[in-house]
Amino acid sequence: MRFRLSTVIMWLLSFVAIAYFCGCDKSLEKKPQNYPDALILLPNATEVKYYQLGGSFQLTYKITTDYPAAELIATISNELKQGNWHALKEDYLNPGLSSSHVRGWTSFEDGTKKPPQIVHQWLADWENQAGEVIRYGFRYQYESEKRQDLRHLTVIAIFIPAPLAKQTLEEALEFSKKHDAKKTK
Repeated sequence: MRFRLSTVIMWLLSFVAIAYFCGCDKSLEKKPQNYPDALILLPNATEVKYYQLGGSFQLTYKITTDYPAAELIATISNELKQGNWHALKEDYLNPGLSSSHVRGWTSFEDGTKKPPQIVHQWLADWENQAGEVIRYGFRYQYESEKRQDLRHLTVIAIFIPAPLAKQTLEEALEFSKKHDAKKTK
């Protein structure tokens, strides 16, 4: 299976992860007026943070819900569908790689954390007719040596405006071409 990701999206994802996990104070506690409605804040969410970076908008929060959070994911999916968003069967930036709409949850050990963490993740994109993209990531995470904690869910949502989404996709495809060309040499 091939994996491709543009530097712009990697940068956006990295910012959200760094800002969220380090507790940086460059976030807003209340939803700014210009935030897209596709960034859905569910009731009972805690540790809510809003970010704006490089033309994208992000929302992170925690919520208590049992794995696999099917009802929560269905709620967000239904709201997006009502807003004329359609679920993408493939990762927007990695054509050919099934999204969690198709493959469901994935699990892995994150050895970059000390102590290592077990991560259960659901990651997928939606797109609207304007070409805007929204990515939702749902994550349960716990120390690998400790008892499973599959009740505390982290939600990360990233809204990418159409021009940035198009640019990012073009960069991802160009990166993929160069990477594939190097592999065939």
